[in-house]
Order: sequence, then structure tokens, then C-alpha cells
Amino acid sequence: MKLTPLDIQLKTFRKLRLGGVDDKEVRAFLELCASEMEDLIRKLHKQDEELRRLGTRIEELRAREHLLQQTLTTAQKLTDELKDQARKESQIIVSEAELQAEKIVQNAQQKRLQLIQEIDDLKRARQTFVQQLASLLDTHKALLESARGDPAAPPAPQQRAAATPPGDDNVSFLAPPTKRADTKK
Repeated sequence: MKLTPLDIQLKTFRKLRLGGVDDKEVRAFLELCASEMEDLIRKLHKQDEELRRLGTRIEELRAREHLLQQTLTTAQKLTDELKDQARKESQIIVSEAELQAEKIVQNAQQKRLQLIQEIDDLKRARQTFVQQLASLLDTHKALLESARGDPAAPPAPQQRAAATPPGDDNVSFLAPPTKRADTKK
């Protein structure tokens, strides 16, 4: 039987003859109270022990939580550092690529200017060659005309262009000679 505080407060003992109480009844009640107190103390010790065990478990879990938070913080810092490092490396690669591209463009521009200069030089050389060839042809034509016995002096190059009959060109001297009316005289 479990005792409640109300049972203890309401407990009454039989009265004996001389105004006392029954010793056996008091002893039985005290033994019952002692037994109940023993059970309560045992339960209290068990609960205290459980409380200590749970407190230890809570501390372990808090330590783990703290360790996890530190690990997450460290991982986050490491991730941020890796991102920053990757960003810096990519910027370096982009800068190097831009520098290399500038060098390539600059080299291409120099090559272009060099080619333009070579083309201009070749055009001038061609023009000079054509002028020299025309002059040489004019000279040879004049020599050929004088060798044919044409008493007229060779005209100047500008006069010759105006004096040349239509259809005459710079290579007509290569054609076979034809008889002229002046040579019959």
C-alpha cells in the first residue's frame, strides 16, 4: 500500500486505556512509512542518477554540436578561400589571355603594316620596271627606226604618243617589215 501525505495527516491510532496509543500500531505505521520512504529515496536516487546521465549526454551532445559548428565554420572558410583562390586564378588566366591576345593583335598589326609596306614597295618597283621597260622599248624602237633608214629624228616620248598612228603599239617593231612609200623614191 502506498502512502500519501493525506494518509499520514489523517492517520489516527487507537486509544489505550491510560490515554496512550497502541505501540504495535504505531510501529507498523512507522515501518510502512520507512518502507515507503525507502522506495521514494531509491526512486529519487535513480532519478538523480538518470538526471546525471542525461546531463552527461547533453554535455556530450553540446560538445558534438560545438564541434560540428566549428567544422561547418572551417568548411565555410575553406570554401570561401577556395572560391577566392579560384577567382584570383581565373583573373590571372584572363589577364594572361588578354595580354597574349594583345600581343597577337599587335604582331598581326605589325605584320599587316609590313605587308602593306611590301605591297607598296612592289607597286613602286613594278611602276619603275614598267617605266624602264617603256623607256627601253622606246629607245629600241627609235634605234630600229633609225636602222631602217628613217631620216627623221626620233620624236620625244610625248610627241611619239601623239604621232603614233592608231593601232601602233610598243611592240609593233616585232612585226615583219612592210614597204613604205618613202623608200621607193
